[in-house]
Amino acid sequence: MNRLFFTVLLFITVFTARASEHLPLEYFIKHGDYLNLSLSPDGKHIAARVQYDGRIQVAILQTEDMKVVGGIRPSNKDIIHTVNWVSNERILYEYAEKQTNLDSPVPTGELYAMNIDGSQRELLYGYRASDARTGSRLSTKDSKLASQEILSFLEDDDRNILIAEYPWSRVGNIYYDDHKRAPVISKLDIFTGKKRKVEVLPHGHSRALATNRGEVRFMSWMDEDNNAHSAYRKDNDSEWIPLEKAFEEVEGLFPLGLSDDNKFVYLSGRYGPEEIYTLYSLNLETGEYKRIFSDHATDIEDYILDKNSMPAVGITFPNTSDYVYATTKSRIGDVHKMLTDAFKGQTVKVVSRTKDEKTLLVHVSSDVNPGEYYLFDSQTLGARFIWANSSWIDPRTLVKMQPIVVPTQDGEQVHGYITLPPGKSAEQKPPLVVVIHGGPHQAGTRDFWDYDAETQLLANRGYAVLRVNFRGSDGYGKRFERLGYREWGGAMIKDVNDAVKWSIEQGYVDGNRVCAYGASYGGYAALMAAVREPELYQCTVGYVGIYDLNYMHSESDIPTIWGGESYLEKVIGSDPAALAEFSPINHADEIKANVMLIHGSKDRRVPEINAEALSEKLTSLRNAPVYLQYSQAGHGVYDEGNRQELYQGLLDFLSTNLK
Repeated sequence: MNRLFFTVLLFITVFTARASEHLPLEYFIKHGDYLNLSLSPDGKHIAARVQYDGRIQVAILQTEDMKVVGGIRPSNKDIIHTVNWVSNERILYEYAEKQTNLDSPVPTGELYAMNIDGSQRELLYGYRASDARTGSRLSTKDSKLASQEILSFLEDDDRNILIAEYPWSRVGNIYYDDHKRAPVISKLDIFTGKKRKVEVLPHGHSRALATNRGEVRFMSWMDEDNNAHSAYRKDNDSEWIPLEKAFEEVEGLFPLGLSDDNKFVYLSGRYGPEEIYTLYSLNLETGEYKRIFSDHATDIEDYILDKNSMPAVGITFPNTSDYVYATTKSRIGDVHKMLTDAFKGQTVKVVSRTKDEKTLLVHVSSDVNPGEYYLFDSQTLGARFIWANSSWIDPRTLVKMQPIVVPTQDGEQVHGYITLPPGKSAEQKPPLVVVIHGGPHQAGTRDFWDYDAETQLLANRGYAVLRVNFRGSDGYGKRFERLGYREWGGAMIKDVNDAVKWSIEQGYVDGNRVCAYGASYGGYAALMAAVREPELYQCTVGYVGIYDLNYMHSESDIPTIWGGESYLEKVIGSDPAALAEFSPINHADEIKANVMLIHGSKDRRVPEINAEALSEKLTSLRNAPVYLQYSQAGHGVYDEGNRQELYQGLLDFLSTNLK
């Protein structure tokens, strides 16, 4: 225990903010350098996804001395977006491809393999698999207009893996998985790309769970009304049975993973009046199921598995990060408790481990730490620092996020975070930027206590930053999320504005210098907040925002997505009059704040017609917005050069209106 604390403390930075100094803008707009790391099964090597020169590549490092011994670098600004060890000598990786009409690379569904020294590189699967340009001369590989997902690494088979294939459909000139075609389960040779079909699942876009021997035991799918379904079978020769009929009292649970001994499955579900998201275990031999974790106030946001691949640690964010431990004790749970004691005040995750569990790769982060990696020896309890993500950032120059709780007039509580710039006194209250998150109802769409480059950039430039998890946000139970349905321009906006007024009343900020800013739903909310409280805001910034809710049904790609129409009906409805009332464009004459609009011309989720129409309307009302347009960007700007321009423009706009 003492050695663990001594070794780790050598690398922990004391987070004391220095006197305010303007850091270079590029520090905050650059993509991270070491994005994620993973250990080989024997622990002798690390595969690292590394950002360099605008590309995400893979570097293979020797664990002993961190010497680079291999890797692969994509061309044409493509990126590598997943890496998996399949043996001590071979990795599998997937590309995301830079397409001509989109700023951000898009996953292609292709699967590559290579040895760690770069030899025997093959495109195993995908739409170009039989193309001679890949370097393969094997006739056994066929190009496949489909995406794949690895289901099992097949522990007794060192040549094959089990995959699920999701066939693409053609809609116009675009091929994509529309969730209507049945997935194919296949075995894939990781050296030659030869593939053998095993079976076809009965439901479109079913997600399957397979044992480490390759038996597909569970499948789950969503119908067009967004209702979740799951089914189970004893083995590959048995009939599929609805999960709630196969096992008593498991209705509403969703299978996520199987144990290595194939005796248990863990499932997601909800409990209590708040319908908090948690995890359950199901014994496949006895049919007994139970909650894995005791009560926790907010949703499980992430979890760490034990040696049997069952959840041992749950990570939640009631305010800062917090942990719950499985009622069944495990070695990894005990080790994690030691690590959290050593790295107090930070979020600690075990992200990779050796097959024998001797060596763990630990990721540590916080609101002022973009992320650090340590190798931890579970026998000697020694930790060795490996790498810091965004290594150009000195955590001592950053400022902490303070958790807040704001009571609402209808008896709810809204959680959030306020970040105050350094060097401000009670007499020198800073201007405020309320940054409104997007989504708003998808998993993970909330604000977290974590390093956020936008927050730190704004604080570094002298602004207080408020982030609000308004009703409808994920993370606080399904009941809280449902409170936001059909309240996009109503109670959700009131929560934001009430939190702004609360921050002013508490004396944190200057109430005469306030700006709203957000992207996607947040862009919509930034404009709608200025509609609802015209006197509260001096400026407002909409980034890829929706400004006419009727366009959600007629212009967005959401109605073309499986379950999209049902989703829209649930969260905003389809009554044109109600949608018009909640649309900023129809209240443009009520906006007194100065406006900035940012949009990508290739945005399919929120087409640019939204920003164009609002710009025209505001201009006709003599409140012409500052307009930043990016011709090759989609739903957000990815290119670092464009991001530099965007954030400099944002800072200039804020300075003009708030300082």
